[in-house]
Amino acid sequence: MSSGLALSVAMVLITTAALHAYWAFGGLWPAKNEQDLARTVVGANGITKMPGRNLTLVVSLLMFLAGIWPLAIVELITLPLPDWLVTLGMIVITLVMLARGFGGYLPVFRNANAEQPFAQLDMQFYSPIIIALGLSCLLILLLEWSAS
Repeated sequence: MSSGLALSVAMVLITTAALHAYWAFGGLWPAKNEQDLARTVVGANGITKMPGRNLTLVVSLLMFLAGIWPLAIVELITLPLPDWLVTLGMIVITLVMLARGFGGYLPVFRNANAEQPFAQLDMQFYSPIIIALGLSCLLILLLEWSAS
């Protein structure tokens, strides 16, 4: 079960990483222009353009790494790291996802990221998906710990 769950989490995160790389190099989907894209996927108050290429590529890389980590924890791939570091990385990824997902419902986050359509999309889709990914990572961790 944990292998299938790890593959599902990996697919979502690696696909999202690829989408961020696409945006870093000027891709506009799902919008028609940069301002609409920034308001759709970033949502920071007053945003008129996407974050810079380097920052977006860093986010893409981090999402890619977060995507391969579940595969490593269930031993579908091997990382050149000690087991304790693979476990620690998975714990950090889980906590970051849960914090971001649940944080999307906090007034401080909502007030800082109130541009539409991001604010609505975050409430309906982004935060729930990130919470589901975080809970999936937590379940993977628990299943792996109970198996060892």
